[in-house]
Amino acid sequence: MGMRLNGYWRHEVWPPQLAKSLEPAISSVMRSLRLLKLAPFILFAVTVAACATPQTTPSAALTTLEPAAGRWFKLDWAAQPDGTDTRRVDGYILNTYGQAAQVQLLAQALDASGQVIDQKIEYTLATVPGFGRSYFNIGHLAAADHYQVTVWSAYFYQGRRLP
Repeated sequence: MGMRLNGYWRHEVWPPQLAKSLEPAISSVMRSLRLLKLAPFILFAVTVAACATPQTTPSAALTTLEPAAGRWFKLDWAAQPDGTDTRRVDGYILNTYGQAAQVQLLAQALDASGQVIDQKIEYTLATVPGFGRSYFNIGHLAAADHYQVTVWSAYFYQGRRLP
């Protein structure tokens, strides 16, 4: 608060003892405000860590988040050389369901015993139209004994509009 003196507002000055006694409280508030600025980043990190559980990480046993994907999609693909020590998997995905979908594919490179030695999750190059097909290409997989490609996840668009 201030007081008016000669037409101007004059602010009161706090006594030095009061200012000194408030310093610890003010610095504590300032530290708290700095921590609050970090809160969104901390929340994001915790959310990401919670989503990356063993139940949602692909493995030789867990190859899809969509158990019914085999009913909705058919895959036709082949592994081709993509350099000296890498391969690429490319092909087509056929949507046997009537609605367009955005699809993530899981490509895995497996050794002779069936253990995963490399894997990638990629979106198809375009939305897969209802009762239509779309091309996909997943590159830079390690050379392996054999490969497998599965639908990792799919989001079906509702209505007639495509993105």
